[in-house]
Amino acid sequence: MATSGQGRIMGDRVPFALDAAESLSWNLGAEVVDRKPECARLERGDGGSLTAFEATEHTVVVRVRTAVGREKFYGLTAAEFRRALDALPGAWSVAYEDV
Repeated sequence: MATSGQGRIMGDRVPFALDAAESLSWNLGAEVVDRKPECARLERGDGGSLTAFEATEHTVVVRVRTAVGREKFYGLTAAEFRRALDALPGAWSVAYEDV
């Protein structure tokens, strides 16, 4: 579970439990999202966004983008991502969903 530094900061920036996700390197995340179809997009009131991509039948790669353009990538199960959508915090709104 992410408990220090970047993990604490990103824990406030994503609508899913970080212990349910695998942090991906920027290079790997960027490569996957360039080749895979987008399956959901969420937006935050502060200008941040989250876009999910269908990596496999059971896995999504999530790109979290801050209001200033910083990106972080996570891999998690499609089922866990659906659960996160069902319990979406008020700071997030769904712009598009096909998961």
